[in-house]
Amino acid sequence: MDSKILLGKILQRFSDMKSSQIEDYNSFGYIRETNNAVYVSRENGKDTRIPFDKLIIGIDAYKEYPNLYLEGPNALRQFEIKYITSPVWSLLHLLTQENYKLK
Repeated sequence: MDSKILLGKILQRFSDMKSSQIEDYNSFGYIRETNNAVYVSRENGKDTRIPFDKLIIGIDAYKEYPNLYLEGPNALRQFEIKYITSPVWSLLHLLTQENYKLK
């Protein structure tokens, strides 16, 4: 599935649910979207801008390396996602691993 379609599904689910949280990890709240980013609130910090291009990088990584889905947020660092690994990881997990399989 096209990465931009998956991005749209993630953003729609995040907007609908108003938060994203993986068990035993911090939650992130939905604040707003712009043309190229989504803003999240953090439990233990200030609001954070998550650029769509970083989410696309994560989506593409999950599509190419499916086992990354089962790893923690730090696995995204090798794809130049830094400082925002936890919220990106949490948002990517709003979809199931099946969504990222190449078809």
